Amino acid sequence: MTGPMRTRLLPAPLSALRTARPTLATTAAALALATALAGAGVAAATTAAPPDYKRVGAEPRNLDQLKAQINTYYNGSADAAGHHHIGPHSQWAADVATQIGQAKAYLAERLAHHAPRTPAIMLDIDDTSISTYPVNADYDFGGGADASAADAQANADNTYPVIQPTLELAQWAHAHGVKVVFITGRHDNLTTVTRNQLTALGFPIDGLYLRPRQDPPPYLPCGTQCTATPFKSATREYLEHTMGYDFIEAIGDQVSDYAGGYDDRGFKLPNPMYNIP
Repeated sequence: MTGPMRTRLLPAPLSALRTARPTLATTAAALALATALAGAGVAAATTAAPPDYKRVGAEPRNLDQLKAQINTYYNGSADAAGHHHIGPHSQWAADVATQIGQAKAYLAERLAHHAPRTPAIMLDIDDTSISTYPVNADYDFGGGADASAADAQANADNTYPVIQPTLELAQWAHAHGVKVVFITGRHDNLTTVTRNQLTALGFPIDGLYLRPRQDPPPYLPCGTQCTATPFKSATREYLEHTMGYDFIEAIGDQVSDYAGGYDDRGFKLPNPMYNIP
């Protein structure tokens, strides 16, 4: 999913840059105590290093720490130009593979025992079929106009990495007679760019639906003001009634990708970078 516009964050507070240093008196006292304990045959306990941040009261998690954890989750690193990349063997990739494996197993079971006349699956695009981690990390997960421009360029140049398990599921489903339908929160001015992007990556496309900026179709009561859930669920309902599609499952990185009905089961992929309710 393409995340909402977000404000760039301020640098880390100055307090994060300060390191407390022990005084000469406290250091000498500690050494004397350790010597006395050792002489008495008692092992001196090693003082644990203090945490790099301490929460107080109901204070939320520290934002700088969370961003560092996100980069670790993707095993991310920056190249010489400062652009970020997903590293090999990341926990994110392992979690994606697990979720897609469950989705494939469910789909295979349904096709084998309870196959509808026109089976279909719905896929989201951003952070479901491709990963936008590189641009999000480049801009410190803060969004803004520059990040939006970089996102548009990455889509046009097709430089976002494909999420391989999703691609393989889409190809497997299509080979087994399942309609592969993409319903994305992107606006429809990106239809051509998006179709070219998915096709070049090897995705089969039996349907591609983007949110309208103007002249919405009659099946969208929310018109051009649709948020994710009503847009995607209404589109699935429309395809069920007009095309006979039976969506066995819907897969996305947001709960709003599969909420609202007209799919039998939803599968959520991990995305700690943003939330679209």
